[in-house]
Amino acid sequence: MWRLSFRPELEDDIAQAVDWYNDKRSGLGDEFLSEFQAAIVRIYDNPLLFAIAENGLRPCRLRRFSYIIHIDVSGNDVLIVAVMGGGRDDTVFPYRK
Repeated sequence: MWRLSFRPELEDDIAQAVDWYNDKRSGLGDEFLSEFQAAIVRIYDNPLLFAIAENGLRPCRLRRFSYIIHIDVSGNDVLIVAVMGGGRDDTVFPYRK
């Protein structure tokens, strides 16, 4: 069984993304949040499905929105490290494996 955890900063990142999308269109932030939650379920079901990237993390792309969830898998521990817009440079992570 996998043990899923999140870096504390993610709560603010997700809230900012939801607010940004809601500013674009009412309810779009809620749709983003639903897509994010569906991706978390995919990650929990099989985190090893996602290939290891150059930065040592496993990226999971959201299907509808241009965001990537970066995860670190160590044993049975799955850490959600970051949620970033797909166009951002992932080498700027403060987190290193």
